[in-house]
Formats: sequence, C-alpha cells, structure tokens
Amino acid sequence: MSAVIPARSHAARAATTALFVGNGCLIGAWAANIPRVREVYALSDSGLGVLLLAFGVGAVAAMTMTSALTARVGAARIASISGVAQALLFPFMGLIAGGLPLLALAALLGAASGTMDVAMNAAASHLEQRWGGPLMSSFHGGWSIGGLCGAGLAGVLTSFGWGLPETLAAASVCIAVGAICGLTLPALDGPAQPSVAFRLPSRQLAGLSALAALCFSGEGAVTDWSGVYLNTVVGTDEAWATTGYAAFALAMVAGRLGGDAVVQRLGPQRTLRTGALLAMCGLALALAVPNRWAVDAGCIVIGLGLANVVPAAFSAAGRIAGTGGVAMVSGTGYAGLLVAPPILGNVADAVGLRLALVLVLAGFAAIGLLAGATRPTGGE
Repeated sequence: MSAVIPARSHAARAATTALFVGNGCLIGAWAANIPRVREVYALSDSGLGVLLLAFGVGAVAAMTMTSALTARVGAARIASISGVAQALLFPFMGLIAGGLPLLALAALLGAASGTMDVAMNAAASHLEQRWGGPLMSSFHGGWSIGGLCGAGLAGVLTSFGWGLPETLAAASVCIAVGAICGLTLPALDGPAQPSVAFRLPSRQLAGLSALAALCFSGEGAVTDWSGVYLNTVVGTDEAWATTGYAAFALAMVAGRLGGDAVVQRLGPQRTLRTGALLAMCGLALALAVPNRWAVDAGCIVIGLGLANVVPAAFSAAGRIAGTGGVAMVSGTGYAGLLVAPPILGNVADAVGLRLALVLVLAGFAAIGLLAGATRPTGGE
C-alpha cells in the first residue's frame, strides 16, 4: 500500500479538485449555450445531432490514446495541457464559420475534453492511492458543482445581453484557471494504469456496463437537449432555456453529497430502483406538462434519480473485477453519453423532440430492471 502523503497533499487535493471544477464549468457552459449555438448556425435537430456527434467522436478517439500520453508525460500535465487547449478553442464555437469548419472545431474540442477527462481521473486515482483513503467522490462532486456554475454563468451573461463568443470566453477563463492549478501536481503523478486486454465481460459486468450506458445516455439527453426543449417546445427565451440543465446539475450535486448515506440505508439495488422511478417521474412530468416550471421541476427529479446510479455501478464493478471492471463500465458509460444525444437529435427530426424523449423514458425504466447487477454476490 502506498504511504500516506504529507500534509501538503491538501494543496494537491485542492488543485485536483480545481481541474474537475474547471472541466465541469466548461461542460455546463456548453450545455447551457447549445440552444444559442443551434440558433446562430441555423441548425436543425439532426444538424445539431451531427455537431454533437463530432464532439463525441473526437472525445472517444482521444480517450483511446490518453493512457499512453499520461505514461510518458504525466496525468496531471496532460490534464492541464488539454484544459488549456479547451480554453483556447471554446470561444471559437461562436465565431467560426458553419459547415465543415464548425464540425472540425467540435471534434477538436471533444478531443481536448476527452483527453482531460481521462487524465484528470488518472491523476485523481493516483492521489487517492497515496492519500490512503477515498477521495474520488469529492472530485466528481466538484465536477458537478463546476457544471452548475458554468450553466449559471451562461444564464446570467445571456440575460445581460452578452453575445455567444463572449459568454464562451468567460467560461474559458474558469477552465484555464483549473488547468493552471493542475500544473502544481506533476510530482504526484504515477505510472498509468495498465491497459486491460479485451475479453467478453461476465453477465454481471455486462449488466453494470449497460446500467452505466443508460445512465450516461440519460444525463447526456438532459445536458444537450433540455435547453432546446425549453426553447423550442415550451417556448422560453434563451436565458430561461439554461435553467433546465442548471436545475438538473444542482439536483445531481445534492444527490451525490447524500448518496453514500442513501446507499448504506437502502442498499444499491433499492437505491437504483428508486432512482429509476424518480427519473421516470421527472421526465414524464416534463413531457406531459410543457410548462417552464414543470420542466425545471422534472429536471430536478431526474437529477436526484440518476445521481447515484453510476457510483453504484462503479463500486460493484470494482468489487467484482477490480480496475479492469471499472474501466469497462466507465468506457461503456461514456460511449452512451457521447453517442445517445446525437441519435436522439436524428430521431427528433423525424418525430419531434417531445416524442423522441420517450426513448429516454424507456431507458430510465431499463435502469430499474438492471439494478440487480449491483448485487454483492456473483462476478467472474
């Protein structure tokens, strides 16, 4: 076991948290500004879906190479470099010409985001090992808080009449600060986690992977489409369209802060089944009552319902298959996050966004059905 790092490690913990907060702030600001990007570039639902897919393809491609980069350069440095890259690229999402240049920029931004995501989690994992106790939940809580702050910042600046490029530039400052803080961490970097050769997962790992994919898909749907739903279906203005994601993110923060106590009291299976039911009720409310207040209330209930799904899945995967299990479940989950929203956009173009979101409702129901995969017994 690694020795507990000295007291100065509290500064390292704060710097690592800054990386997560900065990355979350950019994602939150991006989610809140998607309706404005759609309007500025006159994108249809399917056109927006293609743009989101470009971001996702860039992220997934970069994720496959980040492990080798962190082994050579160090996880914290890679996280910082990719964070600075995001800060430099982000404002141009409101300045560049549309068409292929916009798709190329989205792919580059996605690549920087995917690289930072993997690298900052690698740095956090190594710090956690040296610390001698669990830290990861607090880091991801910081990411959720950053997402909330990014969405809130976008809403405030939009209400003050700031243009899209200026709003994106303000969010870029936040992630740049977090990335610079990460430069204090290279001394704590360790070797990258060993890669895991591909093999077919056990039935339980497959179930956990499906749980993560469904949950991340639901999160992606709320992140990328709640603002569009409020703007185009409910008919709110651009400033109010940012409140759906903000409400969702706030609920996720609250749910994660109290999640350990809930799981301890109910157990992971009952927690996930209850959460799936809450998420279904929240989305059903938003779809049945297309009113700004009802949609925001629905986003809150969805956030509370989904908050503990992924942590429970990761915990079970680590228990039955160690790091390889967590890697498999997290990779599948991120694939769901990146792929599902663009697919939803294409379906929305065919049948309308309101009806397309019924697919997400079915996904929430499937989470409840798969909750048994988190059972303590079973495994390889």
